[in-house]
Amino acid sequence: MESKAARHSEEWQPGPAGAVRTLGGFLRLLELDASQAGGHADAFDLMRAGALHGVILHRVYPPELLEATVGRLERREPPFLRSGFPEAFRSWFYGLNLNLSPLDPDRYFEQAALFNRQLEALLPPGQELAARVAGLLAALDGGRPFVAAPGPRPGERYMFTTLRAHEEGGFIPPHFDNEQNFRPSYRHLRTLVEPHIVSFVLAFTRAEGGGALEVFDLRCEPEDARFLNVDGAADRPDPRTLDAVSFRLPPGSMIVLDSGRYLHRLTPVRGSRRRWTSCSFMALSRARNAMYCWG
Repeated sequence: MESKAARHSEEWQPGPAGAVRTLGGFLRLLELDASQAGGHADAFDLMRAGALHGVILHRVYPPELLEATVGRLERREPPFLRSGFPEAFRSWFYGLNLNLSPLDPDRYFEQAALFNRQLEALLPPGQELAARVAGLLAALDGGRPFVAAPGPRPGERYMFTTLRAHEEGGFIPPHFDNEQNFRPSYRHLRTLVEPHIVSFVLAFTRAEGGGALEVFDLRCEPEDARFLNVDGAADRPDPRTLDAVSFRLPPGSMIVLDSGRYLHRLTPVRGSRRRWTSCSFMALSRARNAMYCWG
């Protein structure tokens, strides 16, 4: 685990498509139009090797389509299962997040089957969220399929993603995603995947202020993730001392981040407009023939 003594914070601004930039002096980022994904089939291999830390894809969806979709989400169409973050976070989900919900296999996989069907109905035919996102991610990984992770019983699948709503003041504290491997709800999933977790965030809206994904210059390898596994751990780093890069993506853009290795958080949302996103965690299957996704 390494960090710099000097504090420097950089706000991401869009860069030239197809270029790799180093932001904040530490974060190597590839920025693309979604139509260019097939020309960068080694992006995930570079992230696994630590040579690349993130990819931004623009125009995954047109903003006007997402504006109509957010209207449907606000009206709860389809009638997704709603679940919550801890109350202090002022945020909630459509779907169930494995980090925050004990895994009751009967309830979870029954709800997952319904949620995955409802997700297909959220966007117009030919624009389905799971298929669109999975196709772009596969293009960045040499064609390797990205699928909802299989459950413990035949025919079961985890939720491909969750849909997240952050209210005014909503936030997520600093964390590494790799520490999820040690949570009890991951008992089955961790038998299926390698320990290195990455994630994507697809922006449906942008908060009026705040609501930034902030990535810190603090790196933790998967095998070391246990040091922050326990909530309230005494050796948590102080983010105020760490260099950082913050991202406020426009609607329709998606970031793929090495969130297992890099400390990150969501800064508090300002303004009355909800920050809507789709977020998934992903890891390579132990057979290395697929990337398994879950919400």
